[in-house]
Amino acid sequence: MILFISGGARSGKSYFAEQTALSLHNKVKGRERSLLYYIATAKKSDDEMVERIRIHQQDRGDVWKTVEEPFDIERILANCNKEDVILLDCLTIWLSNVMFELNYSLEKLEKVIFNLLSLAREKQFHLMIVSNDVNVGIPTSYDSVFTYMYSLQRIHQRIIEQSDIVVEVQAGIPTYWKGAKWL
Repeated sequence: MILFISGGARSGKSYFAEQTALSLHNKVKGRERSLLYYIATAKKSDDEMVERIRIHQQDRGDVWKTVEEPFDIERILANCNKEDVILLDCLTIWLSNVMFELNYSLEKLEKVIFNLLSLAREKQFHLMIVSNDVNVGIPTSYDSVFTYMYSLQRIHQRIIEQSDIVVEVQAGIPTYWKGAKWL
């Protein structure tokens, strides 16, 4: 299953994703030997980010296998197994990392996303992808920001096409745009 969760900054999307992943993991772990992964894409760029990461890890507890990976998500997913539950948080930060540090083109981005979704289908694990809605508001005059926003929206479209469930979270309230509510 592929689940895409989006929302604005501080909308409650990560909390919703974590609760959904925990619930799904509890359902499948009795049937299969399932692991619960949290793939964190943020980098420890300054003291504030280090503290935010520490608090998030503390809040999640020991049930999660946390993997900090700002670039190579495909390598992590290649090692996941059937019925594992993987929460990728967040696509927006990953995109920033690979676009501005590794100079990924839109073509390369779409290929990587295709590979991630293909891995989820082939290996039959549950992939939950969290991303921000950044296309609301006044259009930007900065080329790099415009390219980033355009690329993010293209990637969102590719993911949504392949997702079983698509949810948008606003003020902690999920709206299901595709697929059935199962929690």
